[in-house]
Amino acid sequence: MRLFRYNRDIIIITGCNAVGKTTASNYLRNWASLHNIPQENTIVADSHCLFEAMQDDDETGGHHHTHNWCQSDQHGHNYNDNQPEFPFTVTDNTLPDAMRINFFSKLTNLETGKLWFAEWAAGVNTNPPDDFSSNIDYSYAKVKSMLQNKSISAGWLKRVKAVVHISANECMRFDLNKRRLIPSTARPEAIEKGTAFWQKDEQVLRFYGKDDFAEIKDLLEAHNIDIHTIENDGDERFYHKLAAVADEIFVTGKTPVAKLLSGMATITKHSLIYIQISHIFSRLRQANERKQQEIQPPPVTEPVKEKASV
Repeated sequence: MRLFRYNRDIIIITGCNAVGKTTASNYLRNWASLHNIPQENTIVADSHCLFEAMQDDDETGGHHHTHNWCQSDQHGHNYNDNQPEFPFTVTDNTLPDAMRINFFSKLTNLETGKLWFAEWAAGVNTNPPDDFSSNIDYSYAKVKSMLQNKSISAGWLKRVKAVVHISANECMRFDLNKRRLIPSTARPEAIEKGTAFWQKDEQVLRFYGKDDFAEIKDLLEAHNIDIHTIENDGDERFYHKLAAVADEIFVTGKTPVAKLLSGMATITKHSLIYIQISHIFSRLRQANERKQQEIQPPPVTEPVKEKASV
């Protein structure tokens, strides 16, 4: 049964990198499961789309990203001796742009039927101006600009039920990043399932160094998307805030997901009543036909003559 076919069926968890987006999405997914809300098993992650863009770049010589095993003056690379794909660092905006086009196209064209969760990292680059990486742009302002000039799909805006914006100060982000124990060789399948995340060095953390969510908030609200902002202080209060947001999204909000489900339950109940009534009338019709047959006299038949024995 397609519970969300005609309704908003995407919840986006967003913020700078290393603020707790994967923790938040896993919490919300577990909450939905405990309350029997149908959802897809995988997370749609922009990080996975970036990995796909990196793989495409590798097929043409790897000129737009580098690895820690590459030589510092090397332009482009090939894999030899089983060098790992993780971690990698983009060197210009070619891969981020490809990632955004792919990510928002995926959101627009997701199958309907269940609730989807998506993770989206964004922020302003705060690397020093003299660093080659300072021009790499993952900002919300960039996404807004691409939406306005129609270089990325805007269809996803009609499908998003809520955006959960996670924030944390720089010290907390660096601390949260240090707490990660997932090895750098984690495969993208694990990232897609929400069970792993990439280790990040200081340069990559500063790719998303300043949160500029305010740049796109008005655009999201103009499309009737509910916005929930949570600050991650790195302690148990983060989970208390997530619980409150989950309750508002799924139960107590203006148009909670549970209300959509109850509406479908009503339709299902009415359908069952119709089926039951149809079945009762069918049984009554069959009983009436049997009664009519009992009233009619049996047909007259010729007596059977016994054959003489030989």
